[in-house]
Amino acid sequence: MRKLYYIEKKSKYKIGEICGCSFKTVLNRMREYGMEPLSRSIIQNTYLKKDFSGNLAEKAYMIGFRLGDLNVYKTAEHSSVVVARCNTTNDTQATLLKRTFGKYGKVTISKGKNKAFSVNCFLNESFDFLVPKILKVDNWIDADSECSINFAAGYIDAEANIGVYDGRARLKIDTYDKDIIFWFFNWFTRNNIQCPEPIMIGFKGQIYDKIKGYKFNNDLWRVRVSEKVSLLKILEVLYPYLKHGKRRSDTRKSIKNIYERSRKS
Repeated sequence: MRKLYYIEKKSKYKIGEICGCSFKTVLNRMREYGMEPLSRSIIQNTYLKKDFSGNLAEKAYMIGFRLGDLNVYKTAEHSSVVVARCNTTNDTQATLLKRTFGKYGKVTISKGKNKAFSVNCFLNESFDFLVPKILKVDNWIDADSECSINFAAGYIDAEANIGVYDGRARLKIDTYDKDIIFWFFNWFTRNNIQCPEPIMIGFKGQIYDKIKGYKFNNDLWRVRVSEKVSLLKILEVLYPYLKHGKRRSDTRKSIKNIYERSRKS
């Protein structure tokens, strides 16, 4: 046990598999033998990690996805380990995270009793740029068209709704992130995409589920694109950059809906 744990840095779960016993048994034996547990960061550091590629378009996509749906933190103030994680009921999203970060570090996916997936990505400190959650779009992203569209794709993969409702395709983003909502509005506008100004659709503390007592944590904002020509344009521009399987599928269905409606009109 000492060799496996202290020298080879095996986890308690892995030691249990090797020894043919449960995690709890390993933990009990460690306590019995007075073995001090290693810090979590030391165990995580044993995973092979590669530096970020440095590609700005990829970085913009990751930042967009992070701001939309990732919790990113360091295990300790001076730790070299960056953890990007999320809980999701969507296995497609879990697969996307593994594909996005798996080439850089260890990605674990576990399924809980409530059928939600817990995804943890263990990365090195070259991913420090993901740690701050600054809910504004950086100038280097906004100033570059390729970075802008990659950021938009990342955020849309994480947070948007694309689909056909009542026979009409639409794209909408509902989020507490007001500054990002207005960035999308401005980005749409300067690319000649017609859309109404963002609106607040819920206020902080408002109960939106009376049965469960759920409340909005902050003011909820929405930006949407529904006008047929503009929606077709933005969806066809975004499609090559989207990586989320469902977003891509919904985009294809929406584009098909627009063409079918155009033929009938």
